[in-house]
Amino acid sequence: MRRFSSACMLFLLACSPTTEPPLSVPSVAPQLVSGAPSEPSGRPSSGRQMTARDGADDWSDRLAASVPTMPTCVEVDGDGDGFFDATQCPDGRVEQLDCDDSDPTVTPASERWIQPGPFVMGLGKAEAGMDEGPVHVVKLSGYCLDRVEASNDRVSAVGLSGWTAPAASGGLAALLTPEQGRAYCEAIGKTLPTEAQWEKAARGGCELGADASVCDAQDLRRYPWGETQPGCERANHARVSVTGPSPCVGGPVAVDSQPDGAGPYGHLHLAGNVWEPTSDVWHPNTYGAGGERIDPGGPPGTGPQVIRGGAFNTFSTNMRVTNRMSTLVAGSKIGVRCARPTVAAVQEDVDPLDTISLSGTVKGDGPLVGKALYVTAFSTGDADGSRVRPGASPLAEVRLVPSGGAVQDFSIDVPSLGPILLFSSLDGGTPEPGKPASGTGGVGRIEGTVSTDTDQSGLAIVLKPLPTPGRMPRVQQPGAQPRGGSNPPQGGRGQPPVRTRR
Repeated sequence: MRRFSSACMLFLLACSPTTEPPLSVPSVAPQLVSGAPSEPSGRPSSGRQMTARDGADDWSDRLAASVPTMPTCVEVDGDGDGFFDATQCPDGRVEQLDCDDSDPTVTPASERWIQPGPFVMGLGKAEAGMDEGPVHVVKLSGYCLDRVEASNDRVSAVGLSGWTAPAASGGLAALLTPEQGRAYCEAIGKTLPTEAQWEKAARGGCELGADASVCDAQDLRRYPWGETQPGCERANHARVSVTGPSPCVGGPVAVDSQPDGAGPYGHLHLAGNVWEPTSDVWHPNTYGAGGERIDPGGPPGTGPQVIRGGAFNTFSTNMRVTNRMSTLVAGSKIGVRCARPTVAAVQEDVDPLDTISLSGTVKGDGPLVGKALYVTAFSTGDADGSRVRPGASPLAEVRLVPSGGAVQDFSIDVPSLGPILLFSSLDGGTPEPGKPASGTGGVGRIEGTVSTDTDQSGLAIVLKPLPTPGRMPRVQQPGAQPRGGSNPPQGGRGQPPVRTRR
């Protein structure tokens, strides 16, 4: 099964005419650290102070796992490049550890070591998705992760089948399919990171908290750089504005840019720029499957992959390090970052998920014309009644080319996880003052919930116009951060949250 998080969720404010029950429709629309050796200190050095999340209300003493004592550091430099074998000095400074001591081209400038030990995974606060909890401790063996995402130049050098580099792309992050990302990593002798490996690199291990010997509340970091809300100097993402996402750039940037957004081990762009696929099949229950999680690799079998980190058109609400998305969400802007593990991942004992197909029609208030027609599914676990909570990720989404007729067929694959909410919106292609682009052609939903017990056909969604600007609830101005932290502003009574594309 999959959970979707696309690079394309646009904002949507919607309500129906006052004579009808209000619509609650989320918007859906197209969305160096020095490599020189330094003195060993026994701790990674990122040049950034990590602080505890406000309230640390996810903390519990049950999470206080011990950080293992590392063996005495043995400074071995087998390839003579001036850096020490990471496996022989596992708790040395990341700036001087070598992830492949037989290859002088591999240095801390290309790959960063994450020492073995525990980290705290997941989020349990209200803005978390239904699949982000419970918060728990995961223990990982040491591994390496590419310091930057794969650039167009790097991917071009490999020569992936079916992929063509954009003109004059240089060092920009490459846009790939998840399958191409996996093939790229295999071509250079690496793998996709597991979901746990990705999150530990972004959040940091328990050796970085207030007490380096045990997990503590300071290990619940929200973003790779700490607790400060994302800004364009740290992450290439989209901010909220009256008419939809206001992007920092609007496309991928150079993979070695934005050092202010570096993670705890020196990795860049773990938030924003392009989504990064992991090797795990998405499943909402892996965190609560029971038992100790050691080097987890997700459920067995095939299915939608987990993607992490957000992209250039993802709003900051969905860029927390714990946010889980899947390849079921169409339009996600995906790149890749590869890992070099030291042990094989362990597949987890969870029942496989089924996927069902929902089909039907979308009827417009007029001809269905514009840029795109979206149909999006959300879990009722990510909603308060008929309202989707800010920061929740869709379960699935499809993007259709508007037919030009009054009615258009749709089909969407959705995980069989119980009742869902099903929405649609039409990007009419013509901006209107005070209205998000994703809903300028109308918004609609199926009243009540939709069962995912079996395939269904004949579903009907009727689009209705967005309210006129004079009736729109107050929306944050372009470039401003929303009130109340990372959550987007809310609509008026009975109205949905402002939403961004992923």
